[in-house]
Amino acid sequence: MTTTNIQVQKTRGVCGGGARIGNTRIPVWLLVLARKQGQTDLQLLDAYPSLTVADLDAAWGYYREHPVEIERAIWFNDTAANVPDGQVPPAWVIVSGQVLGLTEAEIRSAFEPALTAADLTAAWDTFRADPAGVGRELARHGLAG
Repeated sequence: MTTTNIQVQKTRGVCGGGARIGNTRIPVWLLVLARKQGQTDLQLLDAYPSLTVADLDAAWGYYREHPVEIERAIWFNDTAANVPDGQVPPAWVIVSGQVLGLTEAEIRSAFEPALTAADLTAAWDTFRADPAGVGRELARHGLAG
């Protein structure tokens, strides 16, 4: 087990090995996403009664120290995961993955069926044709752009 601090831990095989709160199965990325979507700390404490204010403070601190790690987890677990199987994701989804430093192979394999090289090229063609429009989508979804 790798422990990052008392309240945020990473353990192989638990929550995909990602950062989570203490001995829970509540991943830091999920709390960060909820906060980005407008939930307050009080709402999160109500939704997750086992959490404390100190747990949330630890999650926010971990995010400040490891933003790319948590943003990547959000991309895989929410952004990419919410694209229905068999559909090519919108350009902003692919662009945001690459902005986060994901490889083409990681992006392609995040979807079912796996994306093709042509799908990635089409996303970048869309971005080049309308960078402001793709940028608005990135901003609307709270992602790097």
